[in-house]
Amino acid sequence: MKNLFSIGLIIILSHFFTACSSKKLTVRTLHPSKIEKEKINVVKIERFRNDDVNQTLSLENKIVNKIVDNKRVFTLKNDIFGVDAIITGEVLNSSVSFQTYYKEEIDYSRCRYYRYDEKHKRKDCIEYSIRYIPCENREYNVTTNVQLIQPITNKIIFSKTYDKSSFDNVCFDRPYPFNMILSSEKYRVNSQIANEIANDIIDDISPHYVYFNINIIEELDENNLSYTKEQRKKFENIVELISNTNLDIAKMQLEILDKELNQNSFEVIYNLALIYEALGKLKIANNLYNEAKMKTTNIEYLDLINYGINRTNLNLEEKIKAKSQLP
Repeated sequence: MKNLFSIGLIIILSHFFTACSSKKLTVRTLHPSKIEKEKINVVKIERFRNDDVNQTLSLENKIVNKIVDNKRVFTLKNDIFGVDAIITGEVLNSSVSFQTYYKEEIDYSRCRYYRYDEKHKRKDCIEYSIRYIPCENREYNVTTNVQLIQPITNKIIFSKTYDKSSFDNVCFDRPYPFNMILSSEKYRVNSQIANEIANDIIDDISPHYVYFNINIIEELDENNLSYTKEQRKKFENIVELISNTNLDIAKMQLEILDKELNQNSFEVIYNLALIYEALGKLKIANNLYNEAKMKTTNIEYLDLINYGINRTNLNLEEKIKAKSQLP
């Protein structure tokens, strides 16, 4: 639970710091499933009860195609022999609710009142008819419960209810359509929602990637060191390379600039740490964030650097756990 809280806090801080910077880099890191102390690789899926939205099929497709680090995570079996878990569940709700209203629209093809123009001997429309177009605000909803059960002990090792909704607004410029069209639309949309729920289920029961949008330090702090105009320009160009995910070139140029500045620029070291983090080298990134921390007393930048230290510490732990859950 402590790690789950820490992960949530890290993600919230990610959004906060991102809002403070215009340029950012998306990094991803491997996190374990939410089934602690269990390695779930061989599974059997039972058809979900009340499944009229292809929930079972969507989940099967996700399981068969789940690949992490070029490894297929799951083996799907038709019997219970040798399986780590049986996946079962129920579609608790598949519905659409709607609220009808009418939208006014001027019908320029129909005139209600004319005025006769004596001078030009013609009728001019002074008021057109109003059409009332039927519209609907629709809310589609799917609620699915899933359980993972150990076949030998019949113990439930994971259980969660997923609830997702989708909203739409439709208007009809012809006679109001009833159940047949609505029913087919409900099936289409709710099947899409069930597919999204399948993604969430897979993330919960298997190692998966978590994405962070991390802000880049964009300018050199003149209060920290004295920089030449050429060095500032180099740094700006490197920031653009990072922002455009040209990481290999950016890394090489940052390392050159870092040597030129005798490893005294926390901005250079921080951005170098960020690149290593994006490349999945979390230990090196963590060391560099700690090094950058020693080079500045600026509170704003210290908060950013400390966030990097805490994030890479946590993500390194999570990555090790996730690796242990792979086949």
